[in-house]
Amino acid sequence: MIRPMLRAGAWPAVVGVSSVAVVVGGCGAAFPAAATVLLPVCFALLAAAAAFTLDEPASLVVDVTPTGPARRTAIRAVALLAPLAAGALVLLAAALRGLALPWAAAGLALAGNVLLGFAAACVVRTRTGEPGAAVGSVVVLVLMAPSLVPPVARWVRTFPAPGAGGTSSDPVWWTVLAMCALAIAISTGGLGPRWTPWAA
Repeated sequence: MIRPMLRAGAWPAVVGVSSVAVVVGGCGAAFPAAATVLLPVCFALLAAAAAFTLDEPASLVVDVTPTGPARRTAIRAVALLAPLAAGALVLLAAALRGLALPWAAAGLALAGNVLLGFAAACVVRTRTGEPGAAVGSVVVLVLMAPSLVPPVARWVRTFPAPGAGGTSSDPVWWTVLAMCALAIAISTGGLGPRWTPWAA
């Protein structure tokens, strides 16, 4: 059951978006002056890649199998290794280039971005079999809001500022991680209303 479910995933989308993220992040590592702009874009794209991990074209069939939503979600979560590995590769390249980033905070931001995309897809997956494209687009816009809307950046920072005295993004991501864990638990554990094919 595990292998067929993994093979049925939207791997072209997950790998494709993750690859674009690596290119963007690689440019940020290669050009340190642009790192604070390009690395958040890279992480936002990885969040979008994570949203595609739950796409299930055959959802009308899969959703009525004995395998419950919690187990299906856990199996598909294995695909999160792709965006996480891509992000780790970008951070490694940045470290080798000598970028002065708070690496623990950057790692937390990476995990938070990826989990946010996955959690949002979990919630929307209760209503549609392929949440990836819609969720990915919305998540990218939300994560890029501090860069696109300057007033937002004064209140919310999604990427740690360079240097030891830079503004931390940790409070944002610890809060996001807690909310994501709750959202995943509710959407996969039967604590909220779920969509079923015969109820459509």
